[in-house]
Amino acid sequence: MYDEGADAAGAAPALGSAMKKYNLEGLIPLILLVIIGVASLNYFGIVDVPFLPKGSARVQVLLIGEPSLGERVALDNLSGFLTYRTRAADSFGNASSEELYQYDIIMLDQSMSTDKSVTVALGDAIQKYVAKGGKLIVVMNSGIYQSVGFNGYTASDVVGWKATFGKLIPAECTASHDGIPACKEGQEQSIVGRVWQQDYEHPIMQGIETAPPIGDAPQALRTLAIQADAGAKTIAYIKAENTPQTYPAILEKKNFPMGTVIYFNYDPGMTPGILKNTIYYLK
Repeated sequence: MYDEGADAAGAAPALGSAMKKYNLEGLIPLILLVIIGVASLNYFGIVDVPFLPKGSARVQVLLIGEPSLGERVALDNLSGFLTYRTRAADSFGNASSEELYQYDIIMLDQSMSTDKSVTVALGDAIQKYVAKGGKLIVVMNSGIYQSVGFNGYTASDVVGWKATFGKLIPAECTASHDGIPACKEGQEQSIVGRVWQQDYEHPIMQGIETAPPIGDAPQALRTLAIQADAGAKTIAYIKAENTPQTYPAILEKKNFPMGTVIYFNYDPGMTPGILKNTIYYLK
């Protein structure tokens, strides 16, 4: 004799398990179609999904601060695939994080400006932007102060990047032998020298051993006696021609999960080939 009730009880859970498996397997193609559809709409510019690659869309660059003439010329020469916009750091409101997500690359350059401050809101927005995969370029002592309160008041009790950007910046503003922070305005070093490749495999220095090349006259450069942060990679360094001094030139820091920060310890407009390689690398 067979217990039909036991058979029925055993069949019901098996049938339910099979149905759940079937439903899940049926949903997977639909989920994949939705993902492919959204990626396709983003690719052709119909919708805008931050940090997903686009098809023929131009690279969007936001330049915060006051770019040098050399930077403008270099970016203008890349106008075939790049569009850039310039804004002052104090023009961002509390909703600045949403404003940043529409750009592929952000460049913070206040090295030519007397105001090297960034609002707390903008500093926080830049951190979130990089944390979500954004690409950031920082030039020399840009963003070393916080502007707080009303009327653009600058808090001068803290100098450096950590108060505003946390551990984002690849450079460290250490104190010099006389106790003055190395990134503070007025601490720029004027040298005559070249930018030398250190990471031979890095795309930023592809095809460039020195800039200017040996045989050409060295350049007059402004730089800072900063140090590379513990988590940073040194891509290139500056070597003076008339003294044995060297300085970090280009530093990189990868930020989890996908964000990248490049730091230039000189005006990147002085080396347009390196700046072009940097844009290509980040895009």
